Amino acid sequence: MKDYSEVTTQSELDALIDSFGDFHDSMAKEIHVINRGGVLADHSMLLKHQFDAQIIIQSQWQPYAIELLFCDVQQFSIDDALDYASATGSVKQESKANETMRVVLNFDSAVKISARRLFFRVQSDYLGIGAQLKSEVPSPTAIGAKLLEGGWRQCLDCSETWEDDPQASYSVCPKCLVVTELRD
Repeated sequence: MKDYSEVTTQSELDALIDSFGDFHDSMAKEIHVINRGGVLADHSMLLKHQFDAQIIIQSQWQPYAIELLFCDVQQFSIDDALDYASATGSVKQESKANETMRVVLNFDSAVKISARRLFFRVQSDYLGIGAQLKSEVPSPTAIGAKLLEGGWRQCLDCSETWEDDPQASYSVCPKCLVVTELRD
């Protein structure tokens, strides 16, 4: 996933929180949550049950906006839409055997999210009241897709082609049903 950084240690999470001024004078502007499973057009069920969440946090302080991407969400609660005074978090190994990780991030008592993986990228231009998240939630397991003429794209795994917004970096391949990412 180009342009994203992954948080894998407590020191990396602490550095992220610190770089955003402890999320003081910030707010969750936009939240996009998706279940990777679903009921297909033929009414069969794709059993890829996993919630992923993409969150835009805006701040009055530099760097002004950040995109957080939580993969395999375990817990997510929203209690209020107010601005935040601070954020806290933890990164813990759940099991030595399979090295499963859990990243927890709390914005005051208003928002709490726990997930297996956390990625982020600064999006300083994601300010204002309009929606910024307009495509599929990004995925670190995305396979490549190639942009073709006229807004068409081609899956680099199964060669299926479909039409989609050419500005959207991520899209689901209608044949192999996986998230694809545009690649050069």
